[in-house]
Amino acid sequence: PELPESAVRSLRELVGQPAVGLDLQSVRDRIEAWPGIGDVEVELELPGTVHVRAEPAASCGSMRVGRSWHGVAADGTMTGAIDIALPPVLDGFVSESGRCDGLAVARRLEEATGGQVMEIRRVTPMDYRLRLQPPAGGPAMVVHVQPQATDAEIAWCAAVAGGSVGHRWADLRWQDRIVIGGGA
Repeated sequence: PELPESAVRSLRELVGQPAVGLDLQSVRDRIEAWPGIGDVEVELELPGTVHVRAEPAASCGSMRVGRSWHGVAADGTMTGAIDIALPPVLDGFVSESGRCDGLAVARRLEEATGGQVMEIRRVTPMDYRLRLQPPAGGPAMVVHVQPQATDAEIAWCAAVAGGSVGHRWADLRWQDRIVIGGGA
């Protein structure tokens, strides 16, 4: 029921074609090409029935598109309109691969700190700005990181996970230093 009508029409084009010569991968590709489609299963039941099951892609984050919110899947594809923003909110990530990278950075910091990334913004290709809710609660922290983890980021995340960080922002883009500010 969640498939776009044009995707359903493209499946109806299969009616009347010989089942033996049907390329099931082609049918799967036809459905997976639509935005918001996650897992797709296509099975042939002889003598001539094709079963197609498609599930909506799970949203792992969100971004504003115009005046509405749209979900973003783990692979960076858009999953369709959603009612409210789902953290992390992505900003400045225009391509699927960029959104996928942004979500990966957010997951990396969440796993390393135990906190939750509320927003992630691509400032430049080597500067991602995150708003992180620490695991122990309190005010959110603003953190600047690179797409790849630095030694500074790893050390800072361990300190956050251990509860020994009381500052409001940190710049972790360098290997050899941590710049912090806004102490509690």
